[in-house]
Amino acid sequence: MGTSISSWENVGAYFTFADNPLALGLFTVGAAAIIVGLIISIAKHENEAFEKIEK
Repeated sequence: MGTSISSWENVGAYFTFADNPLALGLFTVGAAAIIVGLIISIAKHENEAFEKIEK
């Protein structure tokens, strides 16, 4: 990064990797993968639960 803050006064926000497109892309892909995995896991669980109820 090469920058440092010597005083936190008047700092509204501090972004650690907002100027790095690669890091933002990796973060976005990682977050999307987690969400998709969660949705798939929930759907699998629901399908298995409904199969147990119908038997």
